[in-house]
Amino acid sequence: MSDPEVIRPTSIEELVRAVHDRPRLHVVGAGTKSAMSAPRGDAVRCELTQLTGVIDHQPSEFLITAFAGTPISQLQETLRQHGQYFPFDPPLVDAGATIGGTLAAGLSGPGRMRHGGVRDFVMGARFVDGLARVVTAGGRVVKNAAGYDLPKLLVGSCGYLGAIVELTLKVFPQPVCDRTLRVETGDFCSALRLQTALARSPIELTAVDIEPTATLWVRFEAEESAIDAIAQRIVDMAERLISGVSVSVCEDPAAVWNPLLDGSWAGSDDSWVRVPVSPGDLEKLEAELAEAIVPRRYSVAGNLAWVRWPASRPLEQLDERLRHLGLGGSVLTGGSPRFRLGCRGNASMIRRIKHALDPDDKFVGFA
Repeated sequence: MSDPEVIRPTSIEELVRAVHDRPRLHVVGAGTKSAMSAPRGDAVRCELTQLTGVIDHQPSEFLITAFAGTPISQLQETLRQHGQYFPFDPPLVDAGATIGGTLAAGLSGPGRMRHGGVRDFVMGARFVDGLARVVTAGGRVVKNAAGYDLPKLLVGSCGYLGAIVELTLKVFPQPVCDRTLRVETGDFCSALRLQTALARSPIELTAVDIEPTATLWVRFEAEESAIDAIAQRIVDMAERLISGVSVSVCEDPAAVWNPLLDGSWAGSDDSWVRVPVSPGDLEKLEAELAEAIVPRRYSVAGNLAWVRWPASRPLEQLDERLRHLGLGGSVLTGGSPRFRLGCRGNASMIRRIKHALDPDDKFVGFA
């Protein structure tokens, strides 16, 4: 099979013409999520990396507007100059991930636990639908809540509903101080029990991850004067719940969190799979993955699993295990062009939305 045709529109008008003239388009960003951006049949590959740049930044309103092809690293640098940041921990920033691609993939990191994922930060969007119309939804003010929340509908759509060209997101002040604790519980069930207690406690935690070794990583932010007191509350809770628990301060938190943000945790050849899960199903999922003997890690207090599936084994094996549990997953990186695994969501609802925005089925995306 020959490589697909590639176009890189340099303006919204050029993109509109492409949607009007081409029968099928596969819209991508910088291609950092290789499984999601793999070629889709004979569809023309439409890369939006030329639609780039900050359009507006209102530091006092904690809002930033940018073209969808803008690298997140560029946005972070703009925000950093004003003491602001994206709390949802966007992954693959150093690889060149764009803000449009991140939103279309619905991808957030472990830090989404306290403040929410990328979906919770998008305030407005402009996109080109399947009829080559430029649609504006939401706005550049925090209290604009009239009509259907189309911007949030685009989160996780993978270019299937339209080509995102512009986004407005809210941002937060950069935290003054943060700390990561390492908690050794002795067994996985005890780790789950402590995780549940922490998630239900009034302590505002930034991230809680569990590794199969029954290690909890607990991250939190606070003013410097309060950081020790919060750490002690966590220690006290752990010691009340679990006999013989060990809690220590992590001296190198970047080594804990960065591998999930830069993608190095998954290696270069294996498939990096994201599996949304409820904490109540975590023990069953752990049993399945332990039997499969694959690296895994659980984030967002048990609401998300990261799975590293070996390149030497077919993804169909993981697909079968997820279906057995009634779970679905998406492949972010790896050599396979397939990126949907396990059970799907409400397919009939997705089809109705698709028909409204793209009746001629111009945009490909879901596979």
